[in-house]
Amino acid sequence: MIHSGKTMITISKIHLSKMKKHAIEVFPNECVGAMIGYFDTQKRIKVAQKIIRVENSESKNKKRRFSITNDDYKELEDYCEQTNMTLLGFYHSHPNHPAIPSETDLNYAWPNFSYIIVSIYDWIFKDAKSFELDLETNQFVEELLRIEQ
Repeated sequence: MIHSGKTMITISKIHLSKMKKHAIEVFPNECVGAMIGYFDTQKRIKVAQKIIRVENSESKNKKRRFSITNDDYKELEDYCEQTNMTLLGFYHSHPNHPAIPSETDLNYAWPNFSYIIVSIYDWIFKDAKSFELDLETNQFVEELLRIEQ
């Protein structure tokens, strides 16, 4: 498979469907979950094998923010270690907002993680895009999001 030098993340239609369902269920609040799988660093291709819902622990404004507890993050890392997989990144929803990263998303982003944003308008899925933090520019770069059977 050949693609531009960008990173690509591959998720299944079932994973995307679960992300959409999660986002619609918690609307008008933001949802959050993790993507776990494999990362071929040479080819810059991430393949999600599993998605895991995470409780949005944001205490002030769940309609515009999400947060993950340290314990939840540790559980994800422990699961990855037990299954010999990698934490690829996180998905979250943007209720009534486009699938583009916010300034808050940028401020909390970590390198090498994929951040899929699911846009939901009035309980209806609009769009999903994935981004990765570029360490040279400290900005998000859209990565290729491939949906497979």
